[in-house]
Amino acid sequence: MHTEKRMEVLLSMTPHLPWRSDGVRRFARESGWNLIDSSRLIGGISGLAGWRGDGAIVTLREDPATLAFVRRLRRAGIPVVDLSNQRPDIRIPRVCLDNVAIGRLAAEHFAASNHRRAVWFSTHWMNVHAQRFAGFSEGWAATPGAAGHPERWVLREAVPPGRWNNTRAVARWLAARLRAASKPVAVFCHCIEDAARILAECEACGIRVPEEAAILATGDDQKMCEMQSVPLSCIPQQGERHGYEAAALLQRLMGGEPPPRGPVLIPPGDIVVRASTDWTASSDPLVAKALALVAGNLARPWGVAQLSRELGVPPLRLGRHFAAELGRSPGAEILRQRLSKARALLRDTDLTLAGIAAQCGFCNASYLSNLFRRETGLSPRDWRRTHRG
Repeated sequence: MHTEKRMEVLLSMTPHLPWRSDGVRRFARESGWNLIDSSRLIGGISGLAGWRGDGAIVTLREDPATLAFVRRLRRAGIPVVDLSNQRPDIRIPRVCLDNVAIGRLAAEHFAASNHRRAVWFSTHWMNVHAQRFAGFSEGWAATPGAAGHPERWVLREAVPPGRWNNTRAVARWLAARLRAASKPVAVFCHCIEDAARILAECEACGIRVPEEAAILATGDDQKMCEMQSVPLSCIPQQGERHGYEAAALLQRLMGGEPPPRGPVLIPPGDIVVRASTDWTASSDPLVAKALALVAGNLARPWGVAQLSRELGVPPLRLGRHFAAELGRSPGAEILRQRLSKARALLRDTDLTLAGIAAQCGFCNASYLSNLFRRETGLSPRDWRRTHRG
């Protein structure tokens, strides 16, 4: 009996990202591929000199072995899909992240929190970093009242090569820039590891996060974001979708379809807001003090009248300051912070709705549920199911 030949496909990913790999593996199972993962081979891709399969999914960087391997496959007419856009000089079918869109989304997030000064931080600088920074700069330029262009801090451009692994030298360089930056400042980091480095240095310098420095990362590692002393907000990369779409493109190429004219771009997911950016920036001392009071007393059943008494100013005067600085009333800000905390507790804890209502200053679970549905279009239960990692 004739059986259809199973496609033999190679996966060579550097670095090996589990979410992206999961997407490739899911498509491979659905399509009956024989998938070979080079990360599990002794010698990696270098041990596949004589391999003649049906297609490959790779990450093109500067690695000479991978570049030589891909050239050999292409000369043999074997389809290859690149997962990255690190080497735009090499014309090859690609499925990659929409890095410009990621940067724009970061700028919009900070603008919505009233930030006026921004910084980019990354350890390295390659084409992917440049694309993400370009989107961030473009989005920032469209922000009303933004102070110039984002500063660009790149560790490996500023610290001599011999000191890249010198933790004291790196800490001194980063501390000097953080101390000199006008506060409050929004810091957009290329990845979660870079964001964790910024957070650690802020703590060492006594810079409060998010009040003085709001930190946003890009990445899919929920556990790493939540294990930090201040949980990190992040822009999900939709890694599993990225891997799945790359495998789907390779399937079409192996079937004889022509390659797309340009890279297939994977859009970012919705920002997961955690404590590192869950703050509205303000240069008005009265508004800044009010914001801190609200954040520290969300469980109290109070409103604008109580806030005004705590600050020692009439409600009308407080309202004028809020309108000039934030474009909304003190009451709207109290509600915004309460709902933001409710979303975080729904996503990150197993608390009942009654418990969440109590922690966020709502009179009961029913009131919170009705308000939540009005603001988000979803019930708290449905929102939790959709946003749990």
